Amino acid sequence: MSDSVTLTLHRRTRAPTPDSLHLRELELHLSEDGRDPVLRRYAERYHEDRVGWKAAHEHRVSLAEVVRWMVDKGREARAPST
Repeated sequence: MSDSVTLTLHRRTRAPTPDSLHLRELELHLSEDGRDPVLRRYAERYHEDRVGWKAAHEHRVSLAEVVRWMVDKGREARAPST
């Protein structure tokens, strides 16, 4: 991951039992070249008596595609009146 700022969209930590821990994160950052947004999903499970489990997935899309999608699917925002 680049040195760009990472925006944490969602983070959830829970302990379903006293000896286990589950963590989920959803983050957004820019690609190494600074041109594309990258969505990162991370999940981790820890249990005192068992082997831990981790998974991370990144999804990258061009900024032009994101803008086209927003214009096509979004609704126009009105500027506040002064």
